Amino acid sequence: MAVQYLTHPSLIPTYSEEVLEQLIQHAKHDDYTLPLAYFYTVQPTIQAPRAIESLYVGIARTSVTEAFYFSRGQADVARRKMFEMLISLVLHSHPSDRTAARAVELVNLPLDLEEEDWFEFFLTKGEGRAFKRARDALIMRRIGTGKVSEALTLDFNGGKTGGGLSWAMMQDALQEG
Repeated sequence: MAVQYLTHPSLIPTYSEEVLEQLIQHAKHDDYTLPLAYFYTVQPTIQAPRAIESLYVGIARTSVTEAFYFSRGQADVARRKMFEMLISLVLHSHPSDRTAARAVELVNLPLDLEEEDWFEFFLTKGEGRAFKRARDALIMRRIGTGKVSEALTLDFNGGKTGGGLSWAMMQDALQEG
């Protein structure tokens, strides 16, 4: 009902950034349906970096793919920051089936060469290198994009995957493969 009132054609969206930020800030249980409905209905021009970041977090927590394509519409500096934020939001989440599905979605994104470099840099030399799942994401991305020999150059020691399989076992299977 609130979105119906906020998006009424007779209203001038004077405070659209503030409305959007408040809707995102007060979203319950990571349900960003209301703020995203408002954003897509009103289609406000958003200038404030804080409002853009809030919107992006809402989009990223809702859909990895949608957040990825949203970031592509931004200037290069903001685009890279958003891309890194997307990686962080996905890999730094509490382990669950949803997190695993989102991680698979992340590593299967159609990255261009520049984004591929950002992905590698962020997870090997940037802030993302400290994430527990950084190496896993790199390995999965390299294997998924056909760069098996590059995937084999990563350190496979430690870490277990589902079903008791380790990355070292995967490495052995790939080398025999």
